Parts: sequence; structure tokens; C-alpha cells
Amino acid sequence: MNTFLLFSAIFAITYYLLRNVLFSEYILTLGIGIVAWMLADLLTKVVINTVPKNKIDPTDKAVFVTGCDSGFGNELVIQLDKLGFYVYAGCLFANHPGAKKLKECCSDRVKIIEVDVTSDEQVKLAAKEVESTLDGKDLWAIVNNAGIATFTEIEWCPVETYHKIFDVNAMGPLRVTKAFLPLLRESQGRVVIMASLAGRYTYPGFSAYSMSKYAAVSFADALRREMKKWNISVHTVEPSLYKTPIMDNLHAILKNSWEATPTAIQESYGQEYFQAFQDRLVWQLNKARCDINEVVDDLVDAVAGQRPKTRYVPSFAIQFRAKVLSSIPTEMQDYVLGLAQPRCIPLGKTTSNNSVRPEYRRSRSEPAKSVSTRLFNR
Repeated sequence: MNTFLLFSAIFAITYYLLRNVLFSEYILTLGIGIVAWMLADLLTKVVINTVPKNKIDPTDKAVFVTGCDSGFGNELVIQLDKLGFYVYAGCLFANHPGAKKLKECCSDRVKIIEVDVTSDEQVKLAAKEVESTLDGKDLWAIVNNAGIATFTEIEWCPVETYHKIFDVNAMGPLRVTKAFLPLLRESQGRVVIMASLAGRYTYPGFSAYSMSKYAAVSFADALRREMKKWNISVHTVEPSLYKTPIMDNLHAILKNSWEATPTAIQESYGQEYFQAFQDRLVWQLNKARCDINEVVDDLVDAVAGQRPKTRYVPSFAIQFRAKVLSSIPTEMQDYVLGLAQPRCIPLGKTTSNNSVRPEYRRSRSEPAKSVSTRLFNR
């Protein structure tokens, strides 16, 4: 039985009975109230997004940021430096072009620290280095920005890849935060965690990344509630897909994953399906949002704003779409998110075309446009 069609039919019947037979005036009033509540919520977000945000005094305040080799982290360091903060820029490699860029364009308030967030030893050494060089300043905030991604179906993705992504995106923030909490208790500062909307909605092909971001969101929720007694605030920034260097290796990772997949599984999917998946990846990446300042501005406000939000979702349009997606039943979410999958049928699928779901009858070169693709890929 098609759950979506069943839901639609029951909804229509229920609506008719409530509207025309049972308590019509009360139902109308309730409906108007619900719509008014939703509009008020959206308009509140519009106002919050447009009102100028006041900043705290950065004097004698230091910030530690991970993942500064490129992307959001690199730009965040530049912006915090301009505001007057002392910034410890955690880079995977101190001689990386991104680290050299920071040395060239930033003031002497910026210090590069080589750190791998998957290494307990390196994270502890970074914490000791920060503590020994504060010279009377307060460690005001840490920003857990380091992250990696992959885009491949579950059967093609090695377990080792899941471990690696989880180690960076979920365990990384845990290691860094635990190492720096003693300093943050003294300053009663802030913890900022780069999460993702993929940590709220699992998008096909992003299972490893989504799992790690779900864990990061859960960690942030627990940390926020536990740190309240210490007056340490915790904030998440949850963007959709943006054009940053994290996307650069997705094609190579996908190809390597496919080539390492057992032959029997490759034959079940077929080369045509894999090519369709690649085409979908290209289409998705082309739809990624370009203005990374939408994210960086929220990171800056989380660190330096006088009234930071608990949860940031960059771009009002994405906020609206995420609200819609979160308000529909799980079965409808499955349908909407599933519309972005390849339209061709895996080679090993033996069912006839008449039994294939409608969304799989399209050409592989023509991805369906849906709320899901716009939500994660603008």
C-alpha cells in the first residue's frame, strides 16, 4: 500500500468532515491560529536576520578555530582578526597555502597551530600551547569547524570511510572541546560547533556524512545543557551545501569507493546506474550555494554577537525549506528526499517497469527537482 496516497486520502476526508460537518467554526479558528503561528515564526526569523547584530568588546579575548586551512575556517579567522580578537588558527598543515595566506593577510594577533583533530596527542598539545601563550588574555571561544565529507551509496562506502568521517566530524569536536573546557570555564565563554542540515535530515548518498553530523548535533545538545551551570554557551551553525574545498575531492572519493566495491555488488548496480549517480553528484555540486559569507557571518555572530542564537541556519530561504521538511511525516520526507536519486534502475533489479515507483522512470540525465535538492544544494 502506498503510504503517501493513503495519507493524502485520509487527510482530504478528515479535512472535509472537520470543515463542513464537525465544529466548522472552531476548526476554522484553529486553522487560522496555526497559520498565524507559522507566519509569525517565519517573520520573526526575517526580522532577526535583517536587524544589525551588535558585537562584544574583543579586547583581551582569544578564539581557537579548527579547520582553518581553507573554506569557512580560513575566512572566519580573517574576520575575527579584523574585529580585534586574538585568534589561534588550527590547521592540519602549518605550511598549507591557506595557513600561509593567513600569515600574510592577518595581523600578529593570529597564530597558526598545527593540529589534527583526530589525534588526542596533537589536540592536547594545542590546548597547552594556547594556555601557555594567552598572557593574561581569556580564551573566549572555540570553533569546531574541521570537517570532511564523502558522497556515495552505502554499499559502495567502506566501513573505514565511515570511521574516518566520524573521527573528524564527530569525535573531533569532542576531543577539542574536552581539551579546552577548563579554559572556557574560567572565561565563561562559548563553544561553536559546525554542524549541518545533513545532521537533521539524512540525504541519500550522504549517509556517512549525515551520521557524523547527527552525532555532532547530539553532542552540542548535551553539551549545551550540561555547560549551562558553568555559564558556557553552546551554538551550532548548520548550513546546507556550499562551494568550499570540502567538495573538491568528492568525485575522486566516489570513484575510489566504486572501484573498491566487490564485483558482485558492482554487477548488481551496473555501470549505467553508477554513471547516473555521478551525473547526480555533478548536478548537486553545481547547485551548491556560492556565498560562503552567509555561513561565516553566522559563525562570527556565534563568537562575537552580544545575543548569539543557539542554532544558526544560514539563509532565510533554507530556513523556510527546512521548516517545511521538518513538519511533514517521515513517509513524505522519504518521498521528497528520494526524488533526487538516480532515475535509472539498478541492473540487478528484476522487477518489471510497471512495478517501479514513478520517480524512478525518469531519464538518469534529468534529475527531478524537489524540496530536498534545493534544501541541501543551493
